[in-house]
Amino acid sequence: MGTAPGQVVALAAGVILALAGVAHADECTGTSSRGDRFATCFDVGNRLAVDAGTDGLGVGIALRHRITFDDDPDLEWKMEHALVGMNYSVLETRFTGTFYSGRYLRHARDGHVLIPIGGTPTKIFLPFDIGAIFEIGHLDWKQEVPTFTIGVLRVAPLIELARSKDYKRVLAIGPAMHWDMDVDRQFQMATLHTIAPFSEGLASLRLESNDGLWVTEARFEAGSAWRSDRGWHREARASATLEKIVVSVNDRPIAITAGVEYDSARNETLAKIGARVAVLERMDPRVSIRPLQPREVAPPPPAEPVLPPVPAPAEPPMTPSELPSADDGPVLDHASALALIRAV
Repeated sequence: MGTAPGQVVALAAGVILALAGVAHADECTGTSSRGDRFATCFDVGNRLAVDAGTDGLGVGIALRHRITFDDDPDLEWKMEHALVGMNYSVLETRFTGTFYSGRYLRHARDGHVLIPIGGTPTKIFLPFDIGAIFEIGHLDWKQEVPTFTIGVLRVAPLIELARSKDYKRVLAIGPAMHWDMDVDRQFQMATLHTIAPFSEGLASLRLESNDGLWVTEARFEAGSAWRSDRGWHREARASATLEKIVVSVNDRPIAITAGVEYDSARNETLAKIGARVAVLERMDPRVSIRPLQPREVAPPPPAEPVLPPVPAPAEPPMTPSELPSADDGPVLDHASALALIRAV
């Protein structure tokens, strides 16, 4: 009687764990009426995507990964890379592209930072993560404008306030520097330089759903920059994008995108809407599209045949050597035996 409650609790715990395991396994995997399995979660940070919209045709490569350390398992770097992102607008005859853009965030579970002071490093605990943005090789070319702009370098050290362990939430601020130059296409030389030596502020926000079906990102920069033609001046830039996956073909998502951009240096505001197709995409590790297989049940072992009972062995017949002989004495029958008794 005393063990019954314990057995009930153990059974309930086992059922809950089993259900939790099934839910985790099926969290990002759907099953059709025919039994085919398909992905319901997508890794939007690792893909080759093609865009088509009101701003033209575009292509880009996105990669992200983590760097961990064996001697400090609570510390990791979350690395995000955008490679060779470019766009061409037929209506405006305009080409824009960035050779490389990266965001690196250092995440520590307890927020510590080691400062190498003296012989023993000092551990300082911070209520935020740290990181950086690094961009190189941005190009903005438009046919009707006699110059094109090259974004040589853009760097921003970051304070990351969301402190998310994954890539789903980013809220970062920090000072920014950049060096841009306008190149005259006829003379093929730089005619204008714009430099901001960490004299601008940057704020970046990114939100991504747990299943990757929607992503929104916003960025704002403002401050003072030095121009080679008129010295210091105020400038500001802002952008916001939204991506929502609406359908998937052979586990390749197709998304609707929308965005808006503002740049005070060019005195323009652009709005766009379009579609994005993932030509290649890394499968989300939570997805399992291997077909379901029936559980194999081992056949029962063959029954052993029932053998008939073994009869008792029969006594063998007496051999001639075992038969009585004359040496053993006379053999009397019944009548002879009675006559012998009367005679006595």
